[in-house]
Parts: sequence; structure tokens; C-alpha cells
Amino acid sequence: MRVGGRGERRRYLRLLLGLALALAAGTSAVAEPKVQACPPNPSATAGQVQWTSPPQANRDDKAPKPCAPCSDPANISAKTCAVFRFLTSEACASGRCTDAEGEFVRRSHGGDTFFLQYDTRYRDPVGHPRALGENCRFVLWAVAPVIGIEDVAGYAGRNYLQDAYVASQTMVEPPFARNDLAFAIQPPTVRGQHQFHIHIGTLTPVYSAALAGLPRNATRVRINGLDFHARFIVVPEGDDPFARLGIPAVVRAILPGGAADLPLYGVMAVVTDDGRGLWILAAEGFERAELNFIGPMACRLR
Repeated sequence: MRVGGRGERRRYLRLLLGLALALAAGTSAVAEPKVQACPPNPSATAGQVQWTSPPQANRDDKAPKPCAPCSDPANISAKTCAVFRFLTSEACASGRCTDAEGEFVRRSHGGDTFFLQYDTRYRDPVGHPRALGENCRFVLWAVAPVIGIEDVAGYAGRNYLQDAYVASQTMVEPPFARNDLAFAIQPPTVRGQHQFHIHIGTLTPVYSAALAGLPRNATRVRINGLDFHARFIVVPEGDDPFARLGIPAVVRAILPGGAADLPLYGVMAVVTDDGRGLWILAAEGFERAELNFIGPMACRLR
């Protein structure tokens, strides 16, 4: 190929440089995995592998050791472990504490100890514009050092979704209705904190309408631009919807890659039929903003 005058040569060089950068970026994207296996956990059952998302792939969860909980010396001082530090500090030793982001109350249920947070950031819409109007947002925080939905060994034997459901009925005023009640667990790619937590809210109209018309045997559904793997579970009348279910195990079963997909997929559990039905949904990149946290009046902790 013959290149003419100086201007044309410059354009040609810029083209070559652009191609080189594009190829380099493509090579980097292929070389950098979305998920990685953690070192073997001595407390894990045989053959069980924990997976994580590397810090550079995450928006906010930049824990230096992503496979370790916030109690690890390498992670404890990180911004992504700020809530864990606060909840395990002297400020919360009495079981009730407050900071700039909410009011917290400690409870125990079924052998699990947790804090329920009433998020009060909506009271400062200038400082927290994303919280505008969110007058009924609650978050359940594990007290034990557990990382998140990907930490299969960390929450083994615990039922934090049942804890969140019980809290939504007994620790909140007014209690949440048992239709369109929704719980969200974000993956490390989009969450801000490295400590296990569950967002408690309700369905937005677009989700409510989509699930109302979804056949109970559906396994896939697209809602609000997200592609969900889905499963409907019938709850015996009179039962706590989460009492007999290991929801994380259900999630692993519906994901194509099983546990290896947990660092990428967010999870939503939705209570329907006045507590006699559950939709379990999981989508890549799902985050808590898909839920509604605005009520007709401000909620409060009991």
C-alpha cells in the first residue's frame, strides 16, 4: 500500500495506532477473567469451590483480598468494610446505634445474629440524591464475617433470607404486606460493601406486572432490560415462606455455571399469593435499584 502526502501519512499512522490500541484492549479483556476461584477453604465441604470477582472488575467493592471477609487484617480498614467496622464497634455494642446513613437494631433469630438498618439517607437529598424519596428502605446485615452471596461456606447453616422476612414482619412499622415484598442481594460487581447484606423493599410496577403474568413453570424472563433465570416455589399454607428453603442453593441450581456464576449474578426473592408463593430470580448485574423503597408514609424501626 502506497501512502501519499504528509497529511495522508499522519492519518495512516493514526489508523495503525488506533488498531494497535484496540487489539491491545481486546487482548486485555480476554486475558482478564470476570471471576476467579479462591484458594481452598479448609471449612468447606469436599469439592466445594468458592468463586469471587477480582477488585478491578467491581464498581465499589475493592476489598484487597476478595476471597477473605471484612475481619481479615488486609480488608478491615477498607472503605468497602466500613459498615462491618461500625457494627462491630463500641458504638453498636448495646445493640442499637445510629450513623449518618441509618438506624441499626441488633436481633437474633434461628441462631443467626443480624442488624436491621433503617436507611435514613432520604432525609438528606442534597448529600444523597440517589436516596430521594426512599422513606421505607431496610437492609439486613450479617454480624458474623460473611462476604456475600458468593461466600457459600460463610453462610452455610444460616438462613439470612428467613431472618430478613421475619424482620420485615416484626421489626418494621408498618409491617410489609406479603404480596410484592422483595429481597435483593447484589453481586460484588455492583455492591458497595463486602459484608453480607440483604435489601428489603417492594416490587416496582414493571416487575409486579411482569411476574403477575408469568407462568409458574417459567425458567427465564426478561424484565426491565435484565435477563433473569427464574423459579417459582409453592409455599405450604401457614408456613414461613423461607423456613424450609435454602434459597442460595436454589439460586446455584438455576444458574448455568452454578457457584461460579455467583460473583456476577444478583438475586431477588419475591413473596406472592399472601405468602404462599415465592419467585426466585437471578440476573447478571442485577442491583438493589431495581426495587422500590418509597412508601405512602415513612417507615420506622420498632
